[in-house]
Amino acid sequence: MRARWLLLFLSLCLAALPLFPAVGGTGAEGPALRALLISSDRFVTMPETTPSSYNNVVKLRRALLEDARGYQAIRAAVNRALDAGGFAALAQEALGDAREGDISLVYFSSHGLLTPQEGRLNFALLLSDGEHEATLDIRAIYEGLKDIKGIKVLILDACYSGAAIHKGDETLAVASLFTGDEFKVLTSAGAREPSILWTDPRGVLSGGSYFAQAMVQGLGAEGNFAADANRDGVVTLEELLSHQRLYYGASSPQLYPEGDPLPLFVYEARQAAGKVGVITGLSLHNPLLGPEDEEIRFSYTLNQPARVAYQLVYQREGSWRFDLPQSIAQPGDAAGLVASGRKEAALRLTESGAPLSGYLLMLLITVEEDRAFPQALPVLAVRSDVQDPRLMVSASPSFMPVRGEEAAFFIRHDGPLALTAVIRDEAGNFIATLLAGKPTRPLHLVPEGTVAYWSGLTHSGESAAPGEYVLHVSAQVAGFNFTAQSQPVTLLER
Repeated sequence: MRARWLLLFLSLCLAALPLFPAVGGTGAEGPALRALLISSDRFVTMPETTPSSYNNVVKLRRALLEDARGYQAIRAAVNRALDAGGFAALAQEALGDAREGDISLVYFSSHGLLTPQEGRLNFALLLSDGEHEATLDIRAIYEGLKDIKGIKVLILDACYSGAAIHKGDETLAVASLFTGDEFKVLTSAGAREPSILWTDPRGVLSGGSYFAQAMVQGLGAEGNFAADANRDGVVTLEELLSHQRLYYGASSPQLYPEGDPLPLFVYEARQAAGKVGVITGLSLHNPLLGPEDEEIRFSYTLNQPARVAYQLVYQREGSWRFDLPQSIAQPGDAAGLVASGRKEAALRLTESGAPLSGYLLMLLITVEEDRAFPQALPVLAVRSDVQDPRLMVSASPSFMPVRGEEAAFFIRHDGPLALTAVIRDEAGNFIATLLAGKPTRPLHLVPEGTVAYWSGLTHSGESAAPGEYVLHVSAQVAGFNFTAQSQPVTLLER
């Protein structure tokens, strides 16, 4: 593969004059939809990201316009130094007409900031016009939105954004400012993780965030509404989260509430007819590799002839080495084109003197002339030769689901592995599954571990009764089964 085809990536802590007018309208039935899309690319104290965040806004707006319910208004604010007062005024202007039952979507793409505050991590966004900067912390975002009626869906595309809802961290908080029925929050990363921007082959930022790219593919016709796992014409928040975690592995998107079924996007069958992404149907056959494994096996559907390439990006000392990718071109015809159809592929891992362990990213790339387009960025785990993962589980002591609180668990383990985690009651009866043989992901936590959250619902979707519950965790390593369990967690009624 020629060097000019290679994607270079930049890890940045990734949101203002209205850019787009109000559009469309809603029918007599269903909620009225509104959106406010905020981005910043030009900064004073942080690296410039032009035009990445702007591109995120443009692509997301285009996808939202395909929602069959119709948006009453979509506003965008690009490169504005919004402080608390400025954001509150903008939110009221864009979303203030919302009524009970309406849905207001607020998207931010910018640098994320993380500062310790009162024993917890405080998240803020850096918003700038290139000459002036303002820090918009998460409380200011909450205060600016809390009086907007209806449901507010907040999407934070920024480094450390999981800290906004205290997720992706070992602090085990059961609540955040956004706890409750009126807020839904999706973040591009855990509390300690960066987000990733991609560049063109010249090293120039010309794409956007990979999280936004995956989201647009999941929601829009461009990707054949790929996030709609059951193909019922509705993309729920839960479905979108699952899609994001498969197609975007550089960090671990987080969601509040867990498993939320809110219809974020609705489309009709005719909208999908004849519209399909270049690559769909990605399946990882061995997402958890053993230390003896030498190759990654996967399959996908190529929906049109294209030049296809792959990159393997290894994690070293807690950082993704995008500057040292392993690049492989998929053989094609004389022009380099690979025929459309279902593809089975295997990539051999870099040979080295030491056994490979840890995490790596696999990039699926299509190439047009001298431009490369990332289509998927899943994460894979490589188990070390450590025999005992030293499983330990800590948990929040109590939570109150009627207030929107969630039980939080931190599962400590040495090295990557596949985890199963189930909730059981005092009598040992099965209540719910939180993890079902899922390979772990790098969360940049010290000590290394995995976080899991329980909303208080049973496997059948009913509310669990007040009482004490325990998280039971198991993992198989080298043919041996290892287990651990949390201390009892009290589900409170009031």
